[in-house]
Amino acid sequence: MAEILLYVDENFGGLHTHLFQTTPDFTQLALGGVGSGINGNWNDIVSSFVIVSGTWEFFKNINFDFQQGGTLGPGLYSFVQNFGIDNDALSSVRVVSG
Repeated sequence: MAEILLYVDENFGGLHTHLFQTTPDFTQLALGGVGSGINGNWNDIVSSFVIVSGTWEFFKNINFDFQQGGTLGPGLYSFVQNFGIDNDALSSVRVVSG
């Protein structure tokens, strides 16, 4: 099973969420949980991530448009720009294997 953790700040800071599958549209991912009082979505706010398992592709736009960063596997990615991904610009991810 594939798993990735997305963070709003570099160095794994701030709010985070877990994804276990291909996600074509981050505007559909609520930023805060039920009753959290946090509004918004995950579109264009990711600055770091941890790939727990699987290999993933990253896209600047929804529906897998404009790939960035190539295909990445398990590891700690403390700042997206260090891996060819624009900061605060992710809008979709796709599981390649896992």
